[in-house]
Amino acid sequence: MQLHHALRLPPDELSVVTLVGAGGKTSALFRLADEAVAAGRRVVTTTTTHIFASQAEQAQARLEVRPDRADAVDWAALEAQLARHGHCLIWSPSNGRTAEAGGKPATASPTRSKRQGLPPEVVDALAARAGDLGISLIAIEGDGSRRRPVKAPASHEPVIPDCTTHLVPVAGLDGLGLPLDAPYVHRPEQVRALLQEDDASTRLTAGMLGRLLVEPYAREEKEPPHVSQRPPAGARLIPLLNKADSAPRLAAARLIAQRLAAQNQPALIGAVGTESRTAVRERWGATTAIVLAGGESRRMGQPKQLLRWQGEPLVTRAARIALESGASETVVVTGAVAEQVEAALAPLREAGRGRLLVVFNPNWQDGQAGSVRAAMEALPAECEAALFLPVDQPRLPGALLRRLWQTWRGGSDLAAVAVAGAVRGAPAVFDRRYFGQLRQVQGDRGGGMLLRRHAEEVSAIETPGEWLADVDTPEDWRTAVDGGW
Repeated sequence: MQLHHALRLPPDELSVVTLVGAGGKTSALFRLADEAVAAGRRVVTTTTTHIFASQAEQAQARLEVRPDRADAVDWAALEAQLARHGHCLIWSPSNGRTAEAGGKPATASPTRSKRQGLPPEVVDALAARAGDLGISLIAIEGDGSRRRPVKAPASHEPVIPDCTTHLVPVAGLDGLGLPLDAPYVHRPEQVRALLQEDDASTRLTAGMLGRLLVEPYAREEKEPPHVSQRPPAGARLIPLLNKADSAPRLAAARLIAQRLAAQNQPALIGAVGTESRTAVRERWGATTAIVLAGGESRRMGQPKQLLRWQGEPLVTRAARIALESGASETVVVTGAVAEQVEAALAPLREAGRGRLLVVFNPNWQDGQAGSVRAAMEALPAECEAALFLPVDQPRLPGALLRRLWQTWRGGSDLAAVAVAGAVRGAPAVFDRRYFGQLRQVQGDRGGGMLLRRHAEEVSAIETPGEWLADVDTPEDWRTAVDGGW
């Protein structure tokens, strides 16, 4: 999937994406800009630290500003560049010198000379004028890493502007297994201090890399030691595990992303180099599977939630395969026979260790849409996607639910099942960008209406019809029990 899609950048609002860390920030910066321009957006790229002149050549248009002046930005010149190219890099004059690896100053070559970035207040001023200029994306490189795969923050960087809406810490998976020392990591002493590791020969593990991506910037933890590192309130923290260009690195990235998801922290797995066709291979985050079990089973004549299939009630089976699907948590929406359903779920709730929640829908008579709305109100704010499944599909395999989740992780915002090419309403996964529409569904069709409304965006998994056969009547149940499907 594209990087701007994985970050969920709204098409009609300004997004300010600040990339920090190591392992491919500059590649991600310009990949993001290219994607946005291809989508018809106007984009400004910049840095709050430094950028090499050779790297800046990736932008077709460049504009020099003078931050020491009141009129730092020539707005007319910027408008002209954006009108012509759609993308403009903004930087400050060069100081004419750079630094060697040891930190000593050296005369810069034309291609390796560094140009100054912008003070954060100038970036904030640019964001304030973005609407007048038609800019919908400002992408910022917030620190340097000397081209090493991992690093730790310092007292002077990263520099994160107040207007930042998305903070993206980046790390290269090629750093895994390497010692926590130069020349493999940038600022090794600070990396080891953050990880509480004294031995420089200690090798970077997947768990360590996950901590380096999140701990310096997570507002829920203790405040970062430096104000420049603190992300603005409301900014989304979305780490990028970069260079997942081999099976071992992808496996390690999945392990890290899965651990972060368990902490309600979304993450992206990608390979953002120009040679890569897919910038983001997978997205991860907290997810919820929702079992709709609130109906009164009028045609069945008895609560079908409690009918026993292969030794367990249908509602227990549905909740169990939902828990086993890979979702962070499962929500069962009850209604007509809430007390009996809760009793049937009691053993599974205890075994689920807090991952199984029961939500009562007081308006269950309103149909399936009422249960969908009740489920949406119960979702945690961190939820990245929701999977809906009915209670009355006894042959629905758990492996199909796992395929739906994998389809979502691969970039599909709507993932559903189909029989002979016809998309069915459930089970189906909805990305969080559709949560607002799910909260407004009406009638007895639930999310199926959304799937039809956005049919061109649905990724459908072809499925045998008997897997999705539901039981609405006593005849349906007898057929299922007798093996007629």
